[in-house]
Amino acid sequence: MSQPPAPVAASFAPPPPGPPPARSGGILAHLGWETILLVLVLLTAAVVAATGTLFRGTTPWFNLATAGLLASAFALSLRTATPNLAVGAIAVLAGATYAKLAENDVAGVLAGIVALLVALLVGVVLGLIAGLTSAPAWAVSLGGLGVAQGIAFGLLDGQAVQTGSGPAGTGRAILWTLVFVAISVGGGVLWLVPGVRAALGGNRAQDDPVRFRAAKLTGALAGLGGSSLLAGLSGVALVTYIGVASPASGDNLLFAAGAALLGGVSAFGGRGGIAGTVFASALLVFADQGLIQADVPRWVTFYLTAALAILVGVGVSRLIEATSGRYAPLPPPAVAPPPPGWVPQR
Repeated sequence: MSQPPAPVAASFAPPPPGPPPARSGGILAHLGWETILLVLVLLTAAVVAATGTLFRGTTPWFNLATAGLLASAFALSLRTATPNLAVGAIAVLAGATYAKLAENDVAGVLAGIVALLVALLVGVVLGLIAGLTSAPAWAVSLGGLGVAQGIAFGLLDGQAVQTGSGPAGTGRAILWTLVFVAISVGGGVLWLVPGVRAALGGNRAQDDPVRFRAAKLTGALAGLGGSSLLAGLSGVALVTYIGVASPASGDNLLFAAGAALLGGVSAFGGRGGIAGTVFASALLVFADQGLIQADVPRWVTFYLTAALAILVGVGVSRLIEATSGRYAPLPPPAVAPPPPGWVPQR
C-alpha cells in the first residue's frame, strides 16, 4: 500500500504591490540628462533672447506655465505606467466648463473649482475602468479623449466663448509658471521616496497583465486621476489668460508627451527624474518662440518639433533604462502543497 507523500513545505510570500525601487544608478542617469537639458535651455534662451523678444510680455511665461502643466500631467501618468492620452481633451473640457460658468456670471474662483472637479471626475472614472479591468490605460484614456472632446464641443456649441476677462498681466503669468515648476519638481522629489514608487507603480509590475491587483487600481487612480486634475488646471489657466475658450484651445497632447519623454520620464513607466519636465518644457517653448520669430510655418513648430521631441525622448528612455539599476522580476507564484493523504494517480 502506497503511503501518501509528506506534505511539501511551501513558502507563501505575497508579491510586492509594485516594482521594487531601482538602485541608485537610476537617479544619477536622470541627473546627468537633466544637466544636459539645462545647458540646452540656457543656450536656446540666450540665442532667442538676443534675436527677438523672448522675455518681453506675458506670452512666453503663460505658454511655459500652461504647456508645462499639461506636460506634468502626462509625466505623472507615465510614472505610474498609465499613459493618459486624454490630457489634452480634458484640458479643453475644463476650460470650456470654466468659460460657460463665467458666461453665466459664476464667480471666477468657484468656476475654476467646478472645472477642476469635472476634470478630476473624468480621470477617476478612467482610473476605475483601467484598474478594475486591468485594461491598458492608453486604450481606456483614448475613449476618455473622445468623451471629453464631445462634451466640450457640446458645452461650447462648437464656437468660441468669452469669459469676460482680458489677458492677464505679467505678474499672474509668472505666478502660474512658478506653480508649474513647484508641482513638477515637487512631484519628482516625491517620486524618489521608495514607498511612493512601490505604492503607485503597480502597473509596471512584471506579472500577468490581466490579473487584478489592488496596487494596479491604486496606480491607475493616482495616474489617471492626478494627470486629469493637472490637465484641468492647465486648461483653466489658459482660458483665464486668453479670456476665451474654444473646442481646440489647450489640446496639446503632442507637446505634453514630447516634453515629458524628452525630460527623461520613462516610456516604460516607473522612472522619472526631478526637474527634467521643467527643463524640457522650457526648451520646447523657447525653441518654438525662436522659430515663430523666424517666420517658420506653424505646422513645423506645432507638429514636427513635438514629434521630434517624442522620438528623441523614446531614445532617452531606453538609454536611462539601460544605464540604471533594473527592477527585479516578481517571484514565481507559490505552489500549494498537496493535501494530506493525497496519492499520485497513475
